[in-house]
Amino acid sequence: MIFASDLDRTLIYSGKFLTEFQGKVKAVETGKYYSYMTERAAELLKQVAARITFVPCTTRTIEQYRRIQFFQGEIVPQFAIVSNGANILLEGTEDSTYRNHITRILANECLAGDEILKEINKLLSAKWAQPMRQADGVFHYCIIDRDKAPLEELIAFSQWASTQKWNVSIQGRKLYLVPLVINKWSALERVASIIGDTRVFAAGDSLLDLPLMQGAHYAVSPAHGELYEQFSELGKWTFTETSGIRAGEQILEMVLEKM
Repeated sequence: MIFASDLDRTLIYSGKFLTEFQGKVKAVETGKYYSYMTERAAELLKQVAARITFVPCTTRTIEQYRRIQFFQGEIVPQFAIVSNGANILLEGTEDSTYRNHITRILANECLAGDEILKEINKLLSAKWAQPMRQADGVFHYCIIDRDKAPLEELIAFSQWASTQKWNVSIQGRKLYLVPLVINKWSALERVASIIGDTRVFAAGDSLLDLPLMQGAHYAVSPAHGELYEQFSELGKWTFTETSGIRAGEQILEMVLEKM
């Protein structure tokens, strides 16, 4: 079985989540930025990674993923899906065959990145958004002040963007523009074909995780984030009982029960 999991706000958490947690935590990313797991979650993940294939699936860029020291030393996944599925790292090295495939798809199936930027820049304001940044040459994001952002206009923009094959997602303080053809599930299918194991347990919290969650045999989301906000009342989705950093711990307990 493969355990394919989003990282930020699913397995690892920024310091702001520590204010609501009084237990022991482990810093899995240190330096300019810090991320944490509960100590128990870190130990559970080691148990999972020792028994099945653990594939981190993150919207982080390659550089941002490599900042997580925990995945460079204590647990070193053979595969990592980064850039929201635009890149696969195999033994830490970029899979150039897959990336060339993605480049061809982008050229043929969605509005060019420069064009989508022109449209979002008509909406962005310095009052609530920082300038857009490009990530690994495939998608864009910026830091926003959610309380000041014009949500109705952003929803209208999101609906237009979907007709141009782009996805708009807000995760915490970040606004993402990601081509629909780039997703974590498509990348995971390539990983699964390489290792010859197609049974997947997935975890994720945002709309960018949706293809991964829908493609997996088993899927669970923390009781927070975009997926919880949109699907928690439908009764057809599995969520953890806890939210915040404890949710990562519960997700790993559920994976171990399925093994």
